[in-house]
Order: sequence, then C-alpha cells, then structure tokens
Amino acid sequence: MKTTLFFYFLFFGFIGYSQVNTKIIEVDLGTPHKHSIRVCKDAVCDLVKTRWLSVKSKDMVSIRLINGDSSKYTYKIDTKSISLFNDTDGNKFKGAIADAERGMYSNNKMPRTIEDIFKESDSLSVVISSLDSKLLDFNKQEMLDSGVYVEKKDSLLESAKENYGLNNKLLSQLNQFKYDRKYAQVEKKINETKGKAENSIREVIQYFDTVNSNAYTLPIDLQGKNIDVLEFKIRRFDKKTNEEDTKFAPNPYNVWIKNGLKIDVSAGLFVTSLFDDEFDKYDDTAIPGNKIITLKNKGNYDLAIGTTINTYIRMNSWIVPTINFGAAFTQNEKIQIMLGGGVILGKQERIIFTAGLTMGKVTRIADSYNVGGSYNLGSSGDVPTQSQFKFGHFFGITYNLSKVKKISLDKGIEQN
Repeated sequence: MKTTLFFYFLFFGFIGYSQVNTKIIEVDLGTPHKHSIRVCKDAVCDLVKTRWLSVKSKDMVSIRLINGDSSKYTYKIDTKSISLFNDTDGNKFKGAIADAERGMYSNNKMPRTIEDIFKESDSLSVVISSLDSKLLDFNKQEMLDSGVYVEKKDSLLESAKENYGLNNKLLSQLNQFKYDRKYAQVEKKINETKGKAENSIREVIQYFDTVNSNAYTLPIDLQGKNIDVLEFKIRRFDKKTNEEDTKFAPNPYNVWIKNGLKIDVSAGLFVTSLFDDEFDKYDDTAIPGNKIITLKNKGNYDLAIGTTINTYIRMNSWIVPTINFGAAFTQNEKIQIMLGGGVILGKQERIIFTAGLTMGKVTRIADSYNVGGSYNLGSSGDVPTQSQFKFGHFFGITYNLSKVKKISLDKGIEQN
C-alpha cells in the first residue's frame, strides 16, 4: 500500500511540475526606444536585463501592451488591431456621470431669460472644445516623469464633470420657460452640449486610463515546435489620418526560445584520421622477382566534405553545446559516418566546431601480406588489398544550413 501511494505521489508530482505556464511579454509603448520590456509571470514582472528576450519552450506566450495613447493612435501587433481601452462595460464612465449629476455645480448667476440659458450652454460648448484640445496637447510620459500625472488626471476629469454638471443645471433651469416659443430650440442646444460634455468625460477617462489598461494577444503555444524565435512587430497609426508612423518601432521584437531540443543541419569541412592506405613497391635485390611492399606516407589525416545533424538544447547564449551525427565523403569518394559533439557559435548565423568518432570502410593491405615484406606479386605487380571497417576520429567546422526559424504572430511558422 505504501509503495502504491509513493508511486501515485511521484506521478502526480511530475504532472504538477510539468504544468504549462503563460509568460507575458509586456511592452511599454510610452518608451519603445528605451527597451522597456518586462517578462511577467503570476502578476510578477521583471525588467529584461539580458541581451536577448527569451522564454522557455514549454511556456505559452502572450503579448501585453501598456502606456499606449488610444486618444491619438490605433495600435496593431503585425496586422491585428489592438484595443487599449478595457472599460468595455463603461463602469468608470457611468461612475463619472453619476458624480457629475450629484455634484453641486451652479452658474455664477441665475439666468434671467431663456436667451441667457442659450448663451450659457453655448459658452459651455466652447469650454468643452477647449478642454478636448488641451487633452490632445498633453504628453502622458512627461507627466509620469515629472510626477504630476495624478494631479493632471484629477484636474481634467473634474473640469469635464463640472462642465457636464453645469449644463445639466441649465437643463433644469430651462423648465421655468417651458411654454416659451424658443423652448424647443434651446432644449436642443442644451442636449447637444450635454452630448459633448459626456463625450469629453469619456475621452478624459480613456486617455488617462490607457496608462494602466492592458491589451493582450491570445497565448501562443510553442511546445514541440522546432523553432528558434517568436517574432512580432508593433505598428502605430494616427487616428485622424490613418497613416502609419513607421519610425515608432521600425524593428520587430524577437523573443528567443530556450530549453527544449532543437534540430538543424550544417555542412562543411572535416579532417579525419580514417582514410585509405596506399602502397608502393621496389625490387628485392636478395630474391629475384620479388617486390618489397612499402606504405606511402600520407600523413595522419585526410580532408573530407560532409553534413551533420545537430541536436542541442536551446540556450540564451552565443555559445551552445551540441551533439551531432552525420556523414562525410573523403577524397577517395568513400563515405564515413560521424558521431561527435561540439559547440555552436552565433545566433542568427551559426558556425559549428565539432569533433568525435568516425567509422567506415577503408583500404588496407590484404591478409597474409605485411608492409616491409618481400612478395612475388605476379604479372600484375599490384599490392593485394582488402576493404575493412575501421574506427577513427575527426575534427570539423560547419556552417548551419537551417536559417533562424521564426514563428510570427501574423504569419505562423516561417524560416527567415
């Protein structure tokens, strides 16, 4: 029974350990050129301090945008539009309207005529337009840096609510002129101003709320994909002109994948200790008709050209160890199988230095014959040879044929 419980514990412990997490890549749109990127997990965010942004292969990845300016711009990740204002049910807006209606706002003086009410509403319309223009001139990041962000936010929202409240007060005061022939015209004017005041409150909330609002892409599953990097590009469009600001973030963001096996192919030059023996002969002066067999000195190594399949664990580094398996052709056009290890240098372009065991068939002197012996080689005069399977060692340098393989948020998996 204890043994069974122990195995259950191990089994479910393993499942819990291999649980998939979602990593959030948080990009600060307010300072894109300061590399203000954080990786978040379980509501804890760490500023990226390494040279390369990376996530583990078992993680799912989501992109979050913060500090965007939704009052002026539309944002896209690749070709997908992103909404930065998350108050979808309008709770903040409804709360602000309720505050404005409860507020004790009053005009400086009571309107004496219906014409005074019309003029007051018209003046409020001009004030509201001025507030909207002032909003567009503010720079949120400068306010954040200077520490006056909250002060400006509260001040502008209070002004917008006051404008709404004052116009609402005028609508109430209009009731005393209900039977005036200009009543309908003035009521229409006040309602138009009320619409502008409502929209002004909404614009202020949206403008300032985008600093704290979040925009996510759906999580992307990287598990089991033979890729190197997740790529995405942030694009910004002017709301008025619909033109793209190509200088905003001209280069794509690369999120490098680490951990998990990666397999690719490389080709290059090898130096092998395994090659064919070649023989020479000369007359044996002691025994007429015999030849003394000698071994040609070809050195200790031969050149070969070949390819290897490289298997390695992704690392966020310029140098990655690898195990490789491949084949090479020697100068005598014989194939050799290679098994070894080495290091991969580089990220985008990769050079592999490798060494290990090589094996294959090579030419050796035939049995019953020895180098340095005297033999009658017959009319052909050829030294008898035979093919033998031998082991040796090799060194090599190869170039990765598989370019960086990317998965794009827009196009899926592609090879760069």
